[in-house]
Amino acid sequence: MPTPPAALRQMHFDNTRLARVGLELLTLAQLRGSWFKKMAAEPERVAFGLILVIHAGRGEHGVDFQRIALQQGTVVLVRPGQVQQWCFRDGLDGDVLLIAPHVMQPSATTSDNPIAQALRLEAWPTRFELSLRERRNWRALVLMLRRELKQPVVDELSAALARELYLCMLLRLARAARQDVPPANAQELLYRRFQRELESLVATRPSVQALAETLRVSTTTLNRACHAKLGRSAKEAIDRRIALEAQRMLVHSGATSAEIGERLGFSEPTNFLKFFKRQIGMTPEGFRVSHRLA
Repeated sequence: MPTPPAALRQMHFDNTRLARVGLELLTLAQLRGSWFKKMAAEPERVAFGLILVIHAGRGEHGVDFQRIALQQGTVVLVRPGQVQQWCFRDGLDGDVLLIAPHVMQPSATTSDNPIAQALRLEAWPTRFELSLRERRNWRALVLMLRRELKQPVVDELSAALARELYLCMLLRLARAARQDVPPANAQELLYRRFQRELESLVATRPSVQALAETLRVSTTTLNRACHAKLGRSAKEAIDRRIALEAQRMLVHSGATSAEIGERLGFSEPTNFLKFFKRQIGMTPEGFRVSHRLA
């Protein structure tokens, strides 16, 4: 009997020396030359944030089963809970900033002023580009952060300085990230609220009506906001997010497709099977096998 594929690796922020800071700064060259490269071909679900900034070469990085093209100046933002896959190539190098989940979203974003809005990482694209000037500014901040994280003793002062440098990094990146983000008009703000609510309820498979009631808008208004942002209806947006959660669970856990369907609110395994095939184009088990190593 063939051995079933192993479940997806779960990666946590794990650096005792830097636990106080919640930040770790590496390079692709360091990862490529370490034991980590042996595991890099496998997809992994991360329980931390990651910012990847490319300085040289070309390649790819996988985020939630999508391939993202990398070149000089590319920035990739990976959020906690997402599935990523490293694709190391000779000549590809850049900075890898690992961010503990409690540090990732700065406390400065709790207000509604323009700076706070610019730092809301949930609104940033997964991929964007830095200009030459922006890359130079980033490198200068990286040098300062690297020196601080290499202190013999990372005390409260070092942690505070590192956190402030991280905030400066986000402010630098925000200008480039928000070039691809539309102005925060009423429809955009409604879509962001819809997205946040959907994230918290995805395991319950919420209906458009239920989300509209929670957001205190009509289904028509919610559909308009989704069409303006995504070019698709609220129902299609919900289905795509549920399908993504199913993909993550299929490669992350050893649960059967029937169990996953039940967790996502499907009353019958056949309903989940039909839904998954319609959204992804293959069966749940076919997807699981294709995204795990034997």
